[in-house]
Amino acid sequence: MNVINQVLVLFFLIAIGYGARKLRAIHDGAIGHFSSFVLNISLPALILVSLQRPFSRELLGEAGLTLGLSFMIYGFSFLLAGLYPFIVPLSRKERGVHRYALIFSNVGFMGYPVVEAILGQKALFYLAIYNIPFNFLAFSIGAWLIAREGERPLLLSWKTFINPSVIATLLGFLLFLGSVKLPGPLYQTLKMTGDITSPLSMIVIGAILGKMPLRSVLGTWQRYGTTLVRLLLLPAAVGFLLYSAGFRGLFFILPTLVTAMPVAANTSILAEVYGADAESASSLVFISTLFCIITIPLVALTLGV
Repeated sequence: MNVINQVLVLFFLIAIGYGARKLRAIHDGAIGHFSSFVLNISLPALILVSLQRPFSRELLGEAGLTLGLSFMIYGFSFLLAGLYPFIVPLSRKERGVHRYALIFSNVGFMGYPVVEAILGQKALFYLAIYNIPFNFLAFSIGAWLIAREGERPLLLSWKTFINPSVIATLLGFLLFLGSVKLPGPLYQTLKMTGDITSPLSMIVIGAILGKMPLRSVLGTWQRYGTTLVRLLLLPAAVGFLLYSAGFRGLFFILPTLVTAMPVAANTSILAEVYGADAESASSLVFISTLFCIITIPLVALTLGV
């Protein structure tokens, strides 16, 4: 019941954002500004604060293990996404969007709130480490996957791998290695800013869903198939592989739970930017976010948390 209650809180926040957009209390321009604030200000602040832990060799080893597991799971996801269009028939324009949806879950807008609600604030340290590959790949290799099937190509450079979340993670990890504690006023400022991330992220998701026309959301069976794989089959496969390899506790629960998040909210943004199938992208975000209200508690209860 605790898990269900926590997810219901997040759902109600999404409903507030959805209603605010429908009532035009939040306009489309504001959604972009709120999204930018979360991605560039509040989320990096949350990452930096979550990495404020005193150094220990044990914690360093656990951070290394978390990062290694993350890279392996992303490698598995890339492999599955590469094979997916050969299993499920997709048009050329759809392929990049569906591949991106399978590789990248909503770890920014939804991952942090859900993990904090279910596993507690201490788990955010491990989540910040786990999300390093996402922060490096989502707007670089991931964006390239969408762009190569779209109308506007993307040229990769070192700049595409750098963003505020990457900088915050690297800075926070360096502070952790040196056991450097931020000054009290600065820590409290960053903490208060980071605390905005969870409610504002959910409201932004609701507002994004609120601006999607219903006719473009109730799409093809392929979109529901990809949603099923994203929300249930992929986390089941990850959980099975981790459990079979002998992982238990946080190193089993965290990767499985993060894999069960819905399609990344920025999928539709990238599809729009690079002239790919923005309608399919928006539909995948909407459908997966809607169904995750049921599937996340189901996954959490299956994991025993």
